[in-house]
Amino acid sequence: MSIVNVFNSETELFDFYPKKKYFKIKDIFNDYWYEFLDFTDKKNINIRPVVKRDVQRMMICKTPHIGFSTYHCHHCNNTLNVYKTCKSRFCNSCGVKYAKQRALNIESILLNCTHRHITFTISDKLWPLFLEDRKRLNYMFEAVNLTLSSWFKEQYKKECYKPGFILTLHTFGRDDKWNVHIHCLYSEIALGKNDSKKFDFIPFDMLRKRFQKVLLDLLEQDIGKEEFRKMKNWIYSTSNNGFYVRAKKNEFPSSKKAISYILRYCGRPCFAQYRIIDIDDDDFITFWYQRHEDDKFVVEKIHIFEWISRLIRHIPDCNFKTIRYYGIYASRKHKLYNTCRLLINKIKLPFYMSLTKWRNLMITTFNIDPLKCPNCGTIMKLEYG
Repeated sequence: MSIVNVFNSETELFDFYPKKKYFKIKDIFNDYWYEFLDFTDKKNINIRPVVKRDVQRMMICKTPHIGFSTYHCHHCNNTLNVYKTCKSRFCNSCGVKYAKQRALNIESILLNCTHRHITFTISDKLWPLFLEDRKRLNYMFEAVNLTLSSWFKEQYKKECYKPGFILTLHTFGRDDKWNVHIHCLYSEIALGKNDSKKFDFIPFDMLRKRFQKVLLDLLEQDIGKEEFRKMKNWIYSTSNNGFYVRAKKNEFPSSKKAISYILRYCGRPCFAQYRIIDIDDDDFITFWYQRHEDDKFVVEKIHIFEWISRLIRHIPDCNFKTIRYYGIYASRKHKLYNTCRLLINKIKLPFYMSLTKWRNLMITTFNIDPLKCPNCGTIMKLEYG
């Protein structure tokens, strides 16, 4: 790995690295994936079956290999073949649609109130433990849930007030390296036995320390007291204030904006294609990212195999849920829940969902109707597929 340069602004970056070509992740994998597999076989590096499956599905997305539907114009007999999509969790094209649909599903259950965005991060010394055994990623969800739920239970024991919160797991940072953290979206309204209560304050010093203790205890139970003791003691000695918990008030103008943010890489690669600057003849890729600590733009140049390794490690295991619901959002059976106003009226949800279908997405995004016959302008009808 080598950092090529650091820039203060995006303008400065692109003045130094003018955009010559637009690269697609799908094309890069088609060019290098099988060569990468040969390389990992020689190095005895294990590639998870789910990774091979999702990558291979992504590589043949919208190609004849997975079939197509045929549309026919009954006016001029023109035909159009529309290739099917892969629906892989590693496909940029399918990921856009998936994120829009998932965002609508979340909006349809949220209370129409302010939601605070909280980020729960952990010591980088713990990151390898979750890469070593991905089942431990469940402890991240469990630790955040226990942290928030136990605090509310202590504060409102008699009234039994309970908020709703949604957790999303991210395993990457802005540089796309392994970086395990949780994004939480919680309602600033809690429902009790007979009424609701609005609150906009949580002691975040408490959250940091409580989250740290709960997570370390869960890891200790899994790994073993003797084996984990040294790591646990070191973290306590170097993190007196607990793990970092960020909860900036009014960070997003609306709950919808916050949902879009935490779902921006849901069901797709953690890497935005527009950040690729160049791929040279020596198989090195140059890309940029905006550094979190100072918002400066960093240009990095690494071998294409290292770049592929960074991306595929973030593909979740089969049936692993990266988005989970807690509190009143978990089952939505609270007796007051159905009396509350929701962010989206459920009657309107089918209409909003219809806008995420292939044809409507093309119309709303590119102002192009893909089923409009280019010869006569008639709307083509599905023939088969």
